[in-house]
Amino acid sequence: MRQTPSSTEETMIAASEESASLEAVEVEFALGAQDVLTDGFDLSLAKAAEIVGGEVLFNMPALDTTNAQRIGAILVPSTLQDQVVFVTLLNDGITLSHAPLSGNNTLFESLGRNYAAVMGKLKNDL
Repeated sequence: MRQTPSSTEETMIAASEESASLEAVEVEFALGAQDVLTDGFDLSLAKAAEIVGGEVLFNMPALDTTNAQRIGAILVPSTLQDQVVFVTLLNDGITLSHAPLSGNNTLFESLGRNYAAVMGKLKNDL
């Protein structure tokens, strides 16, 4: 059962979490339209970002290769707060996932969010 937020700050956090889910769903649909086998991870990531009106922040080899080969981050603009959605290329080489990062790959979460913040600041200053 979902609880009703009791303060303005909690309302903003709840709204941000809901929009993050919406951004992730948009990226998931965009990823589903990609052919990783033909285009490769890099181009598939770029095409998915273009479909949702976002931009690729990075595409790097996974640190923890238990389940994933590569990890990419897509910055998706939102009215409340821009969202960073992480995409992994699983070890089979053809499956894209936006499931939460695990193991040592969780380090990419702070990298992606910090990079997005720096890029946003630079854009605002220009």
